[in-house]
Amino acid sequence: MRPGWGVGLVTVLTLGACRERAPSAVEDAGPRAPSVAWQGPACERVMPADLLELALPGFTGKEERACPTCGPLCTFRSAAEPGITVSLTYDCQPRAPQTEVRELLAPTLNAGGVEVPALGRAAARRGPVPGMLQVVAWDDDTPCVLTVTWLGAGSERAVEVLRTALRATQPALLPPEAGAPDAPSDDGGLP
Repeated sequence: MRPGWGVGLVTVLTLGACRERAPSAVEDAGPRAPSVAWQGPACERVMPADLLELALPGFTGKEERACPTCGPLCTFRSAAEPGITVSLTYDCQPRAPQTEVRELLAPTLNAGGVEVPALGRAAARRGPVPGMLQVVAWDDDTPCVLTVTWLGAGSERAVEVLRTALRATQPALLPPEAGAPDAPSDDGGLP
């Protein structure tokens, strides 16, 4: 692979994953609601420095361009591991509370992915090209979908990076107009 192609490939596949997430029935119902914007620097909100050091020691992040329906693309690289590029992106769209997990997983599973148990509300992984792993998960307590794309050696670590990012994704980070999460709260519905 020529130098620079890896970053471009990660960007294209990550932005493509952003478009794959919504079930077609929702898209056929009319235009999608605008995605929810994070308050402050998005990459620092999705992967704070302390969690970045735990998940990707020695990596530094850079906020790349955003797609029309998802948050910025956060790209992480390390001088010690120059052959590895990790990206993280999110898409926060309100969903109907009755949306089934199978509906959420369908686009990734139909593209050759496999389900990842015990990761968010629903999660799946796929290897779109050799040497790349893409993991997509729907958060339990926010209307957000997070995607980690790992290019290079050690791609199995992508699942743990996504698990760490899901822990950092909290309703308090979303602006008030994001509305209530679609998953039931842990407080049993108490005010």
